Amino acid sequence: MSLLRRSSSFLGKVASIPGLPVRGNDRFGKALCTVPAVSVRVLARHYWRRTRSSTYPKGAAPRHLVISSAAASALEARSVTRGNPWSPPLSSVAVVVGRSIATMVDPAALGLTEDDVELIVKRYLQEKRDKYNAKFRVLSYHVKRLSEEPIGYLGDHYFLNVVLREKMVHYSAEEEEYAEEEYLSFFLKILPEQVPKLADYVREMGCFRKEIQLYTHLIPRLQDVTIGTKPFAPRAYLTKDEKLLVFENLKAEGYRMLENNKSLLDFAHLEVALKTVAKLHAASLVLEERTKQPIAKLYSGHLNENVYIDDETYVRKTNLDNAIKALCELIKRIDKYKNSDKLDYILGKFPEVIRRIYDFARPSTEYRNVFNHGDLWNNNLMFKYDEPEKTAPNSDPVPVTAVLVDYQFSRLAPPAYDVMSLIMISTLSSFRNKHLEEWKNIYYDELGSLLAQHLCDSIHPVEDLLPRAEFDESCREYHLAGLIESCMYFHWPPTPDCYEIANGADWFDESRKPEVFVRASLNGFERYEDYRVRISDMIMQIVDGYVLGDE
Repeated sequence: MSLLRRSSSFLGKVASIPGLPVRGNDRFGKALCTVPAVSVRVLARHYWRRTRSSTYPKGAAPRHLVISSAAASALEARSVTRGNPWSPPLSSVAVVVGRSIATMVDPAALGLTEDDVELIVKRYLQEKRDKYNAKFRVLSYHVKRLSEEPIGYLGDHYFLNVVLREKMVHYSAEEEEYAEEEYLSFFLKILPEQVPKLADYVREMGCFRKEIQLYTHLIPRLQDVTIGTKPFAPRAYLTKDEKLLVFENLKAEGYRMLENNKSLLDFAHLEVALKTVAKLHAASLVLEERTKQPIAKLYSGHLNENVYIDDETYVRKTNLDNAIKALCELIKRIDKYKNSDKLDYILGKFPEVIRRIYDFARPSTEYRNVFNHGDLWNNNLMFKYDEPEKTAPNSDPVPVTAVLVDYQFSRLAPPAYDVMSLIMISTLSSFRNKHLEEWKNIYYDELGSLLAQHLCDSIHPVEDLLPRAEFDESCREYHLAGLIESCMYFHWPPTPDCYEIANGADWFDESRKPEVFVRASLNGFERYEDYRVRISDMIMQIVDGYVLGDE
């Protein structure tokens, strides 16, 4: 977009044009060029008409191309700045104007139409404000890539930013032009079609199909049966073609992902995360109790396993086989085992122990199953914090609630699978051993409280549905499942430079070759202490407890 590339000079020209009215309440327009956003948009349309043939596909609608107004730029700034999302620093606005062009995307190329945007806004107004007959006009919208670098492996991520104005019955057309504008932001998750092999991989796993089914049918039903409880998942406003989902922008709601923590959670964050997992599980149990039918029957096929399938032809089989090969090579380099006379025994039995994950991932025939999230690691948890004035000076922000995102790997399994996976993935053994029982109590107490709230006809619903003795027994059994999951998440080489892949080679194919993947893991072990410490800790828990412990 050449229009945005010369945004500074363009805004300067706008500011020098005589006769343009200035709206005093347009803080975003005044911040950049002392003229209102609506005036900038008028000039933007003029420049767009001059440049559209060379900057966008033929036939592209101008409505979604009006992206250089001060108002739209300010909206972007809200998406990337910290603190109050509705009051960005003025300097942030200017920075975004200068760098937006690199991450702008044509909405039509993602399959997003003007009608889709209007439907998204309509559903948002209905859900967030109880405005079921709201009349509004979408003034402009644009899509911006969330990050210059990919933040997820199984999807591409974007922001959809919308500028709208509510229609007032008593306003004239001229008066409506000066009515208050509103800025909404949404989060998009798209099938990664720009990498065809990766897209085929994701399709074969059914990741988007599963998540779309869950957000279309099951998750809204679960949120409804536990109304009055803070949601455990974001609201989805649009799903489309098994390749696109549009969610509320959780950052605009005050949630954020924990960063610079090496994917490890402290006690306070893990406590909140466990209570949020309890919400999901409680909703699952409440639905079954009220309908007197299991979820597997109510929503047949929605929670079929798509991660651990013991089939040589399945697309994910290579991942587990490569993980086992890499972990066995790493065992040979851990001081505790490399000179042990039991090394051969360990290497012989270790693969068998890891492959028990295939059994863990199936619905249990012994314990009660619930809707499991199935992908509980740092990047799929978003936390909301106490306001600064409620936090003690010089103390860390206190998380008060959380939501779980990404339901592409969800399954039916006992609650213990999610609980133990979250704990194992988020902690090292030195910290975990001190608090494991306390964390289990936190989860179980929260589950009991939620069931009592929503199943008032039962005196002790948690003991009726999930007796404490059964829960403790299942936690002991699924302790290993959690450890295996932690290895599956963090055995991956820590940085791309660990891979020895020739320039020009197909990265997707080469990185999945066993010899290339194992070498990359070894490079990570040798070069990066954090990786070495963490993977060694996980391996030793499995070897000492489930390989040598069963001798």
